[in-house]
Amino acid sequence: MSETLAHPTPARAPGVTWQKVILGDWTRVIRDPLDVARVAFIVSAIVWAVLGHAMTGLIAGSAVIILARVISLPRFYDASVVLVMFLLAWGSALSWYGSWGFYDNLVHFITPLLTTGMLYLLLVRLEVLPEFHDLKQVHHRVGFFLIVLALGMAIGAGWEIVEWLLDQLSDVGRVANADDTATDLISDTLGSAGSALILVAWSLGNHSMKRRPGAALAHKKFFAIRAA
Repeated sequence: MSETLAHPTPARAPGVTWQKVILGDWTRVIRDPLDVARVAFIVSAIVWAVLGHAMTGLIAGSAVIILARVISLPRFYDASVVLVMFLLAWGSALSWYGSWGFYDNLVHFITPLLTTGMLYLLLVRLEVLPEFHDLKQVHHRVGFFLIVLALGMAIGAGWEIVEWLLDQLSDVGRVANADDTATDLISDTLGSAGSALILVAWSLGNHSMKRRPGAALAHKKFFAIRAA
């Protein structure tokens, strides 16, 4: 007597999941909401130019967000680049710096907060700085925090030098006075410290340094902390 073995029918994968909507992999060209934001940024910059406005900053911003896609940043830092470029480029194009007194300090805080970690990731890829899995002890992570903090502060100080040099070549008046420089540096430092904390949490969660497919993140817990 032969015995028939029952083979379970594979469950059909759902057509639409939150990973598909938020994490992407829609198509090879437009992968996720970040690519939609990227296209919107570039299209709006083109429209701005057609209307006869200057778009030097918007061209630079468009180039940076395209570069972020090419080098396949993790989604958090990819989103950070898009947001920061929006604040910098459109803030300048729409004269938000002059209209809103707090805007300059806000940008000086958010920019290092969201981009310093990205620069660290790029330096890791270039094998200039240690990878996350090499940070095994508490003092390693303290040193890691200090490196990221110093990196962000150095970038902020460098930008203040650039602004001063540009003021020597033009009458724009980017540096108002010593108080303006001091508050910018304080905002840079606070943003850099926040970025260092985010990157430490990133390392503890053992997250990838590159963009991962949405399907690979279906059961990923962002706040999962690996054992030291």
